[in-house]
Amino acid sequence: MLSWFLYRIGDGLARLLPTGTADRIGMGIARLLFALRVPARAHLERNLARLLGPGRAEEVVSTARAAFENFALSLTDFLRLGRHRGRDLDRLVEVQGAEHLAAARESGRGVILLSAHLGSWELGAAWLAGTGIPIHLVARPHPSPWVERFYIRRRQACGVGLLTERPLWRSAAGVLRRRGWIALMVDRRASDRVERNHASAGVWAATLARRTGALVMPGVIVRLPGRRFAARFERPQEAEAGTADALGLLAAQVREHPSQWAAFEPLPEGLS
Repeated sequence: MLSWFLYRIGDGLARLLPTGTADRIGMGIARLLFALRVPARAHLERNLARLLGPGRAEEVVSTARAAFENFALSLTDFLRLGRHRGRDLDRLVEVQGAEHLAAARESGRGVILLSAHLGSWELGAAWLAGTGIPIHLVARPHPSPWVERFYIRRRQACGVGLLTERPLWRSAAGVLRRRGWIALMVDRRASDRVERNHASAGVWAATLARRTGALVMPGVIVRLPGRRFAARFERPQEAEAGTADALGLLAAQVREHPSQWAAFEPLPEGLS
C-alpha cells in the first residue's frame, strides 16, 4: 500500500512539475538510495564488475551511480507517459535500423522483440504502440498488486498490452499467430510467467518462435543528450539462430551503455 501511495505522489509530481524539475527530484532520490547502499546496488555493481572487467573498481562505482540516476529518469519518463498520446513520442525518438523495423512489420508474421532494461524501456514500448505495432509485454508483476494495477492502466492508456493469462505460453502463442508482437526482457532470470522447464528467457523465446513461425528481433531504446532517445533495431531472424544473435547484440548494447543498465538482479544465462 505504501509503495502505491508513493507511486501516486510521484505520478502527480511528474504531471504537474516541469520536466527538468521532476527529473532532478528523481535523480536526487536515486543518489540517496545509492548512498544508503540498498540491495539493488550490490547486485548492479557485481554485474558491472563482470561487464567492465577486473581492476576497474572506481569505474564500477561511478557507473553504478549513473545507472541509478538513469533508472530514476526512466521512471519519470514512465510517469509522464500520462501526458502523451498516440504518436506524440515521435518527436523524442530517432530510429536506428529503421530498415530492420520495416522488414519485421512487412513480414506479415508475429515478432518476438528481445530487449533489456536499458535506457527507457517503458517509453520505448509506448512509442512502438504509438506507431501502430500491436505490442504486448511479458513482464514480471510488481510485488504490490496496487502498483501492478497502476502499471497496467498506464501501459494500456498508451496502447501497450500485457500478457497475464495462464498458461503464458498459450497467450503468447496466440498473440504471435495473430501477427502481433511480444516484448521480452532477457537480462533477468525467468520468472513464474516463463515456464520453469526452459533454461532462460532466451530459450523460451527461441522455442516459441519456432513453434509459431514468429521472427526474433533485438531492439533497445537508449537515452541521448537533450532528452532524446534512440530506438535501435537489428535484423529480424528465424528462431534459434536469431535468438543467439540477439543475445550477443543486446550484450554489445549493454557494454556500450553500461550507465543506462538497470541490472539490479543476478544475470540470466546469455548475458552473464
